[in-house]
Amino acid sequence: MAEILNAHGSLNDIFVTELAPGDFASDTDLRAFVRRLCDRRGPFGGDGVYFYDASRAVPEAWFFNPDGSAAEFCGNGMRCLGRVLLDRRGAETAEIRSGIRDYTVRRGATTPEGVHQVRLEHPAVDFDPGVPVVAGRSPAVRARLPELDPALAFTAVTIPNPHLVALIDKYVESDLVAMGEQVAARRETFPAGANLSVLLPLGPDEVFVRTFERGAGLTASCGSGMAAARAVYSRIGRADPERDVLIRNAGGMATASLGVREGQWYPVLEGNATFVYRADVDPAALSAATDPAAREPYPDEVRAYAALDEQNAARLRAVGIETP
Repeated sequence: MAEILNAHGSLNDIFVTELAPGDFASDTDLRAFVRRLCDRRGPFGGDGVYFYDASRAVPEAWFFNPDGSAAEFCGNGMRCLGRVLLDRRGAETAEIRSGIRDYTVRRGATTPEGVHQVRLEHPAVDFDPGVPVVAGRSPAVRARLPELDPALAFTAVTIPNPHLVALIDKYVESDLVAMGEQVAARRETFPAGANLSVLLPLGPDEVFVRTFERGAGLTASCGSGMAAARAVYSRIGRADPERDVLIRNAGGMATASLGVREGQWYPVLEGNATFVYRADVDPAALSAATDPAAREPYPDEVRAYAALDEQNAARLRAVGIETP
């Protein structure tokens, strides 16, 4: 049996489990486990799985999207995993290796509602990524991609997941979904895939970000999408890098800034890491027959976040943003 923890960052719900890919008999078994665990038609359901090995001085982690595909890392998931390791070690800061990079997590402030937050420091952003946006065009330049939307300019950035970010003046969810599906389908243009985010300014230090994620589709929020959008916001001259900007999304909010070191930008994102429930599952036998009543919930954390989320939802309604 293995313990799974369901946690979320801005309602982007992620499973965290102390397993490693090598614990499965085959890669096929590993990916089938991820798909069954994340399948919302089954007993659980989620937006991805973070596996981790805490036996090393720097814990190693592996993230998988709900379709079973691997990703370099997950921003919201990293905050949740970070809180697990900080609690486990009784520490204020920790390093975690995900993919080929190390990430720093720190305890953040607890909100007045009682919501636990974690501060995640990303590697430097790259505005000249190895993701060809259009042949012959530099992805460092804001590019028009008429096949997505001729009226928008897109900026490519890796963080380290590949992202395309566009500034908009009105949010229409169906437009984002249509563009995201085109990116997913156009392997000749986006061979590694890309997360697609739209960025809507709401005030001097407040924006709305929504992301269509590769391998997951439209989720309540995307941590790396928020960090990528924050970097692009400064890239296009809308905010000084080191200034805190409140980023709202369909599932909540986070605060982001860019640390500046040796001419590079290092996004810092602080947001919730909320525990929802834990359960014991048999990885080899996980199926729709698994009893969901075996869950052990964290009701106080769920209530605290619900109060904070209602404030965010009220703000989005006030500015006319609808996220069904």
